[in-house]
Amino acid sequence: MPQQDGLIQLAQGDHGTPEAPATGHTETHAAAGHGEHQYKLGDIPSPGLLFSNALLVALAIIAFGWRATRKLEAIPKGWQNLGEFIVETFMNFTRGIIGPGGEKYAPLVGTLFMFIYIGNLWGQIPYLHSPTANLSTTLALGLIVFFYVQYVGIRQQGIVGYLKHFWGPIPAAGIILFPIEVISEIVKPFTLAMRLFGNIFGEDTVIIVLATLGVGMLPALPILPLHFPVLLLSLLTTFVQALVFTLLTCIYISLQSHHDEAHGEPSHATEAHHAA
Repeated sequence: MPQQDGLIQLAQGDHGTPEAPATGHTETHAAAGHGEHQYKLGDIPSPGLLFSNALLVALAIIAFGWRATRKLEAIPKGWQNLGEFIVETFMNFTRGIIGPGGEKYAPLVGTLFMFIYIGNLWGQIPYLHSPTANLSTTLALGLIVFFYVQYVGIRQQGIVGYLKHFWGPIPAAGIILFPIEVISEIVKPFTLAMRLFGNIFGEDTVIIVLATLGVGMLPALPILPLHFPVLLLSLLTTFVQALVFTLLTCIYISLQSHHDEAHGEPSHATEAHHAA
């Protein structure tokens, strides 16, 4: 019995002593929950912060468009000359990928490219974050492309022709091809979003890690910009990611609008799609 009493007292002591630290621990978390969140290395910034950066990118594009068209002249120069060069580049790009008449999609393709490219570079500016490093932003861009492509397909072919596009040229094989084609079409916005998000988020994370390592080694080496080579490389990869996104957008539009059947020969987009 004395041994049992001793064990009971010992157990009560073990269960009783942690109560105060547990309460303090809970209060600390509660207090921290009401305070400002401290971001750590590798954390994704809050959606509000990334949304505000996305708005800044959009405002920068709008400001450039307003400045380029504020005083139009017969002989362009300055901002107007740069704006017309960009517009002409996107018109030639869409016409070359989609085919004749593809220049009417230049506003969508050009806006996507400018937003993605500037958004990718936005994170290289101190105290700013790339909005394309958030999956919500890239998924929203992918869904915009997805719904617009379906709209183009229905407008060009009608609802019956649009559905026959998924059925395939062989009626007997349509039972198998139809669900496969529908699933592959639904997956497209997610592949666009994941590709862009993964590359930009990974790139920003590598730059932060290398910059942190360089700062940690400052006492030994006064100047050690370990992230500088990756920073230079990111100037190229940000452009490539924006180009790939818009290139796939043009290919998806061309596949739905059936320019290859209209002209009796394979379109540039079909050849690019098979090459990819």
